Amino acid sequence: MTQSTSPAYQYGSIPVVTPDTHTNEQDESITHEEESAAFFHNDRRRGCRASGPILLATGIALLFLAGFYSTTSSTNTHKKKKMWQKVQRSPGDTPHYFSQKVDHFDSSNTDTWPQRYFIETKFFRGPGHPIILVVGGEGGIDTGMFYPFVDQYLAEHWGALVLHPEHRFYGVSQPVDPVTNEELVQLLTLPNAIEDMLAIVRRFKHQYQCNPDKTSPHYCPVIAVGGSYPAFVATLMRIHYPDQVDIAYASSAPLKLWSMEADPFGYMDVVTRVTDQVAPGCAQAVRETLAAVDRQIRQADEDYIHFARHDLNICPGTIPTYITNAELLSQEMMMIVGYTFADFNMFAYPPDHSTDLYDVCHHVFLNDHYKTPTEKLSQFWKYVEFYNDNLLDCFDMSSQLPAGHHASISGADWSGVGVGYDGMMFDFHCCSTLTPAIGFSHESMFPYRPWTLEWLTQHCERRFQVTPKPYKLLHMYHFDDLIRANATKILFTNGLNDMWSAGSLLESISDDLLVINMVNGAHHSDLSNHPDDHLDTPDVVEAHQQIRAVLEQWLQEIRDQQY
Repeated sequence: MTQSTSPAYQYGSIPVVTPDTHTNEQDESITHEEESAAFFHNDRRRGCRASGPILLATGIALLFLAGFYSTTSSTNTHKKKKMWQKVQRSPGDTPHYFSQKVDHFDSSNTDTWPQRYFIETKFFRGPGHPIILVVGGEGGIDTGMFYPFVDQYLAEHWGALVLHPEHRFYGVSQPVDPVTNEELVQLLTLPNAIEDMLAIVRRFKHQYQCNPDKTSPHYCPVIAVGGSYPAFVATLMRIHYPDQVDIAYASSAPLKLWSMEADPFGYMDVVTRVTDQVAPGCAQAVRETLAAVDRQIRQADEDYIHFARHDLNICPGTIPTYITNAELLSQEMMMIVGYTFADFNMFAYPPDHSTDLYDVCHHVFLNDHYKTPTEKLSQFWKYVEFYNDNLLDCFDMSSQLPAGHHASISGADWSGVGVGYDGMMFDFHCCSTLTPAIGFSHESMFPYRPWTLEWLTQHCERRFQVTPKPYKLLHMYHFDDLIRANATKILFTNGLNDMWSAGSLLESISDDLLVINMVNGAHHSDLSNHPDDHLDTPDVVEAHQQIRAVLEQWLQEIRDQQY
């Protein structure tokens, strides 16, 4: 089996929901609202970001667009229907709840809370067979399991049990509600989130009579699987809990992002490159459009609100109140365009004419029907509204805000923190310990805006009264040097069209720290399809074969130690 190597280049989610009403600026507690858990643009995204529900939403939005844009082909519509069928094939969609400790590391706190999880048992062949832990990420998992390659294909081949817990403080899994910023500092932590997931695994190991002794033939090896942020978590679980997690399969894991080693400009440079790859000429068209609109907004000066309403089709009364000048209006509009394209980039798979990325280029920025930059951006807003199921004649700019006090369109993660309650939680998450350094270079198709720790610190202290600690996780887990960390049996996979590949490991380190790259892949594309659906490009088909072979080899090595 050949392992992919690093390419010559080095490159390094879309929101929407309710505006921040600021009803009580003195109340610093944060209340989870049921309706916000229904929004799944988070993978954030991401992370990340639950690809199954996002792909489903994308399919629905594109089917609507097929009627709106007469040039959309029937072939593309057929592909989108196939996407729907693919997402529906996972049956593990019944939610269950597990009583978790609010704080695993405070013995004086005996409070518990119900953590939502999903379980697939139909393939499980009992003690001695694997348990696949699909790590929860930065968003609710309302639709159940959504990684058919893992929870259907691999589970069936291995006779595995599949568990998918929801990450604390996302979706309906709320340890404390309402919660204060001080409580989030203590409770929305990686150690607590990891212990949540391991507690669920231990419960089912006991329930299904798996022997805790690794030398027993009734031992159930645990494989932690994740995409994006959950891939990062799966990696850390394997490094620091090797007695409980035997193998990690980490797809689109941006380790270098959170070790602060990645090029901050690399991410949006990948978005630019892939945009031009999918629709030649689009990146330059976007660049020219945004430069012209940015210039016009700034020239409007004190009339910026009038210009936004009448020339850019922004709905009256929806410009967030914190935007008090033309420069900030332009900056936030450019941010919306940037993270929307980032979202389209993550799901530009297969890289053909069926993707949102191609559609927005073809129907908006490369469409000669729209003559001026303001016309093009106004049409782009319509596309964003359709993409997010908002059927408005104008663009509701406030729909881009996450929940909570002092919310802003530019959040702690410039690839998009998401919206609603989940968006607020991920904004806090990035403010406290996850520090995604992502900026816009001169070479990207977006106006230049460098990422700075100073800006992030101002944002986080104003919004949550917390100061970012970008190196805290690195000092805790030492994931910048996997050899020194004695890491073994971790498989990393990357789609080279995914912007997160800019912060990921692109070369194998050793025989049991392996990397498989997919030249046509986007954000954890290897997880999203069942091989029997025949939806994948040849490189991803080959990657599936390699992934299965690597993981089966490691499972066999574990069995070889049994007697």
